[in-house]
Amino acid sequence: MDGVSGEAIVESVTMVFVLSTMVSMGMDVSVSQLCAALRRRQLLAKSLVLNLVVIPLLSYSLVRNIPIETGYAAGILLLAVAPGAPFGPKFAEISDSDTAFASGLMAILCMLSVVTIPLSLVVLVPGNVVVDPLAIGQMVLGIQLVPLLAGLGLTVYHSPFADRLYRPIQRLSDYSFVGLIVLLLIVYSDDMVSLIGTGTLGISVAVVGVSLSLGYLLGGPARTTREVLATTTAARNAAIALFIATTGFSDPKVLTVVLVFSFICVVGSGLIAGLWR
Repeated sequence: MDGVSGEAIVESVTMVFVLSTMVSMGMDVSVSQLCAALRRRQLLAKSLVLNLVVIPLLSYSLVRNIPIETGYAAGILLLAVAPGAPFGPKFAEISDSDTAFASGLMAILCMLSVVTIPLSLVVLVPGNVVVDPLAIGQMVLGIQLVPLLAGLGLTVYHSPFADRLYRPIQRLSDYSFVGLIVLLLIVYSDDMVSLIGTGTLGISVAVVGVSLSLGYLLGGPARTTREVLATTTAARNAAIALFIATTGFSDPKVLTVVLVFSFICVVGSGLIAGLWR
């Protein structure tokens, strides 16, 4: 596959994946779940601080103290500042945890990330990497928040129609995700192999391990919310991070690290959720 055409296909499939994922997420979240999450003020505050502040700062500390290339550091930080994993409610379902809180927290994090992602990247990404916060903010708004709210609004105002659309859109999200992974493996396989020995894999595993531990520790007295905060924090939002990496960064190393880091996040969280069940 030609490099330029391969990258263009990756960008197109990534857009389909993110849009379908966000719309289906919006359809799967109810207003009552959002309100219920907002009412749990202390737990929500800890969840927001952990996802929006602690994990990005932890990742920043690791990439500053472990010598890795700038592109790799930017990739780790990009995923670290992207909260609201679409897999969060699924992991809660797997571990038989509080799926309502997982769905509400995921939606709240996705909404806040329109502001937090661009600001965090400006503050944390190495100085020689050019970051346009306005462009990234518009990107997150258009590709994440608008489809999420559209899905939520459709469920609220046209529930029967939303019910009919949900399954096809969810399948589109699943199929495009699988297709995206295959494409990325084809186009960037050599770049992924080159990560071995760079320190990025160790940093990724460390971030996931600390995220799981802190999430479980800060998730309140109930097992169900501990497990939700642990897996939601560790998973990160691969969908929006992949989109920003393909459209907002010219260095292919950023996308390569986001892909591998996302895989470690999702697999690690999924395995833990399965063990907890």
